[in-house]
Amino acid sequence: MSKTMINITKLTSDKIIIAGPCAAETREQVLESAKQAKKRGVKILRASLWKPRTEPGFDGVKEKGIEWLVEVAKMGLTPGTEVLNARNTKAVLTAIAKNVENPSALIWIGARNQNHDEQVAIVKAVKKYPWARFMFKNQPWRHEKHWRGILKHVLSTKIGKDKIFLSHRGFDPGTDEPRDPKELRNFPDYQMAMRVKTEEDVQMIIDPSHMGGTVDNVIRISKEAMRHKEAGTSFDGFIFEIHPNPTIAWTDAKQQLTWEQFDELMDEYQNLHKEPQVKTKSAQTQASF
Repeated sequence: MSKTMINITKLTSDKIIIAGPCAAETREQVLESAKQAKKRGVKILRASLWKPRTEPGFDGVKEKGIEWLVEVAKMGLTPGTEVLNARNTKAVLTAIAKNVENPSALIWIGARNQNHDEQVAIVKAVKKYPWARFMFKNQPWRHEKHWRGILKHVLSTKIGKDKIFLSHRGFDPGTDEPRDPKELRNFPDYQMAMRVKTEEDVQMIIDPSHMGGTVDNVIRISKEAMRHKEAGTSFDGFIFEIHPNPTIAWTDAKQQLTWEQFDELMDEYQNLHKEPQVKTKSAQTQASF
């Protein structure tokens, strides 16, 4: 274990840290990830059961993994997973509600899910459970009006802003294949993310994993985002892809960190936040998991 491992709960209380494997692969992998997350005070474990893919391939363990998320919730963590539709959402939340004494869950939709009817149906399913939270990522193309439009669809369900947050995962660079492996997988637009955060009064976290595409790039983007501030406001947290053994990961192997690499980033993050931070209204209403 890295000697720099810190307890994430020592970070300022308004920061959201989500960490775990890109995809749930096996029960052993999920529970080992949960063990490592809990050891560090990480409250939200990502382990997606459904994985939209550009081409046919492994697209998640799907319903088979729901019982693994139930086990994670029984450990006192908040399991987080991407879903494709309201049916997936209901299956996950129903199982957790039935089997966990103090339930919690995070449901999110990724960049590819641009069907507003399905977005609304998913949010309505989340809304039924006071202990569940919802997150959505920006669409792949760079278009601020579209990103805000997703938020409008989400809020049309009358869900409270305290139950949602947004994730900036970068925008497709639109270059021809093959891309330069040293370039980012998706480009950040920090200024746009901060505008949406402040003007819409919502929480905004950042996803350096899907921006970076490689471990080196993920670390570089993470450090940039840690230091990025505009008018006294900054990102409300991070979502990281972390695998017990990235070399054998079934998806996104090149961009998943080890837990030791995560420790080093969080050590730096903690040191940056030892100084008093200026909080926005949205930062003061962090979703409590």
